[in-house]
Amino acid sequence: MQKYSKLKIAANYANAWFNAAKDKKIEDKVFDEVQLLQASYAQNKETWNILAAPIDDDTIKQTIIKTVAKKIKLSDISTDTLLLIAQNGRIALLEFILDEFIKLYYQDKGIVEVTVETAVALSDAQDKKLHSVLEDKLNSKIKLKYLVNRAVLGGLRINFNSFLIDDTLQTKLKRMNALLGGGNVK
Repeated sequence: MQKYSKLKIAANYANAWFNAAKDKKIEDKVFDEVQLLQASYAQNKETWNILAAPIDDDTIKQTIIKTVAKKIKLSDISTDTLLLIAQNGRIALLEFILDEFIKLYYQDKGIVEVTVETAVALSDAQDKKLHSVLEDKLNSKIKLKYLVNRAVLGGLRINFNSFLIDDTLQTKLKRMNALLGGGNVK
C-alpha cells in the first residue's frame, strides 16, 4: 500500500471520528482521549503491532480493545471507532489516524501547530515569550512543539503551515560560506 493511500484512509477514519465527536459535542473530551491513545501508541508500539497482526479470531482484538477502553474510560465514540478500525484491519494505521484527528481538531479550533527547532531547550521565560510573540504575529492560538537539534548551533527554525522561518546560526554560516567561497547555499 502506498503512503498516499495510507494517509487518505487514515484521514477518512479521523474525519468520521472527529465528526461523530463534534455531533455529540464532546470533541474536547475525544481530543483528550486521542492524545492519551497517541501517548500509549508511542510507548507501546509492540503491543499495538500485535493488535495489527492478522489473526483468525477478531474477538480477541475486540476483547483487548474493550478492556483497555473500559480501563482508561474512553467514550463510546472512541471505543466504537477503535473497534471499527480493528474490525477493518486498520490498526496498523492508528498512528496516522490519531495524527489526522489532532490536525482536524486544531483546524476546527483555529489552533496553529508551530514546530520550533533550537540547539538547546528554551527556558520557561523564553518559551512564554516565544509563545506570546507567535500568537500575536499569527493572530491565532498556537500549539508549540519543540525539537532540539544541536546542528542548528543557535537561533531558531520555526515551521508552521507551509512557512519556514530559519534564523539559525547554521543557516547564516552556510550563507556566509557560500558568499565567501562561492559554494551553493542549501
